[in-house]
Amino acid sequence: MTKYNKENPFPAKITERYLLNKEGSTKKNYHVTLDLSGSNIDYRAGDAIAIFPENPPEDVNALLEALDKSGNEEITDPRSGAEMSLEHFLKTKTNLIRIPTPLLKQGGDLKLLKEENKQYRTHFIANHDLIDFFEIHPPSLPLQELISYFAPLLPRFYSIASSPKVSPRSVDLLVATFTYKHGEKERQGLGSHFLCDTAAMHTTPIHTYLHPTPHFLLPEDPTTPIIMVGPGTGIAPYRAFLQEREAQKAPGKNWLIFGERNKETDYYYKSYLESLSEKGFLTLDFAFSRDQTEKFYVQHRLLEKGDEVWSALSSGAHIYICGDARHMAKDVLAALTSIIETHGFQDGKAYIKFLRKEKRLLMDVY
Repeated sequence: MTKYNKENPFPAKITERYLLNKEGSTKKNYHVTLDLSGSNIDYRAGDAIAIFPENPPEDVNALLEALDKSGNEEITDPRSGAEMSLEHFLKTKTNLIRIPTPLLKQGGDLKLLKEENKQYRTHFIANHDLIDFFEIHPPSLPLQELISYFAPLLPRFYSIASSPKVSPRSVDLLVATFTYKHGEKERQGLGSHFLCDTAAMHTTPIHTYLHPTPHFLLPEDPTTPIIMVGPGTGIAPYRAFLQEREAQKAPGKNWLIFGERNKETDYYYKSYLESLSEKGFLTLDFAFSRDQTEKFYVQHRLLEKGDEVWSALSSGAHIYICGDARHMAKDVLAALTSIIETHGFQDGKAYIKFLRKEKRLLMDVY
């Protein structure tokens, strides 16, 4: 039985892909389903999947031109030892953005290496990619030695948005697309662009492996109440949790606090969530930040519902936080600390530590 892992990823295929946002949204987030049939991958609600993306063909071609190569040259992958064409290596194995320090030594121009040019060197690396570098510094090393310096193309990780009890041989993902500036170039998120735009449905192999998240699983006791806080793509594992608990007929209360920009255009999985709410299986609360003059986020909704949050925690509820680590998670923890101190416990930070120790406060932030 073949074991698929980081060194030997499974070639999944996309069987479903559609835009979750409605017309007029400022975002483009997609639902993507990957077929895992034949992979022997067994996942749990709360786990993540790792995807190895491919570089855009136009970037690969531009680098080949800068290297003055056709792409048909046979090379040996310095990490796996596998034989492949240079084009395939650049497409699937190489980080085309990062300029590794050893490359600064090649080409005969030591300007970037001089001690007094540290600031210039830092600025150059931060604002240029491999294509820029080789256009300025034509390669002078033998090809096989040259590629040994290239940084690897690393996997991207996505929370699984489905339960194995509902989809045992496939996984659903919620993928956010985005653009950013790198120097003078406008770039698209590599993993999201690959999954949502360039990969062909049913044919392009999506090399993947399971990334278990033992720190972010449902309570073993199905009667335990859960509070799920997640703006944007942070809702993904909660869809998996809800599918799992529904399939289990779990009696524990489920409460979701979901946030996004606009209710009309950015309410993901609306029909599914509202069907659960109508059945009394799910309590739904929202924080659509741009539907009113003042921005309103999930932490504000938590504070507004402070009495109920404290009551749930006092009843043994587990609380989950999923999404942005830089701002959202910190703001939600601050709100939770305030709720604890207002409603029942003098030292909110100590109680937060207690919840974490008891594995009743679980976070999956990025």
